Amino acid sequence: MYGFYGRILKVDLSTQLFNIITIDEKIYCKYLGGKGLASYLLYTLNPEGVDPLSPANCLIFATGPVTGSVIWGSSRYGVFTKSPQTGLYSESYSGGRVPEAIDSTGFDAIVIMGKRKKPAVLEVHPEGAVFHDAGDIWGMETYEAEDTVNQRFGITG
Repeated sequence: MYGFYGRILKVDLSTQLFNIITIDEKIYCKYLGGKGLASYLLYTLNPEGVDPLSPANCLIFATGPVTGSVIWGSSRYGVFTKSPQTGLYSESYSGGRVPEAIDSTGFDAIVIMGKRKKPAVLEVHPEGAVFHDAGDIWGMETYEAEDTVNQRFGITG
């Protein structure tokens, strides 16, 4: 389907393993856009009655079909999960460089589940994901941590 890659990256923080899931085109037709896809993933991947604060509750980052295009306002992504405040579906949206970075990996969504024992940076690329130790970053102020990560991974701009 035009605008989608047909691939989801599912990452388990507990095991440090990932798998790439191929999504059938029928799903994209039935559940429109990044929000529809994320809603479908949350419904199918979260166990029924999952505790919102448990490692089994998925955190989903999803872009839409026009992310990365020249359409004004298209550089957006959503974060979807089961809310610990309400126990219901929760979503939040943002822009900036993150949606284009997600889009450049060739994944329509990144699903995070599980719990790490130690701080890590998750590097996502078209072939999957790599965990990097982040113990030295843990506890830094936001801007210092961002600068450290950007320098470590050669991110400019």
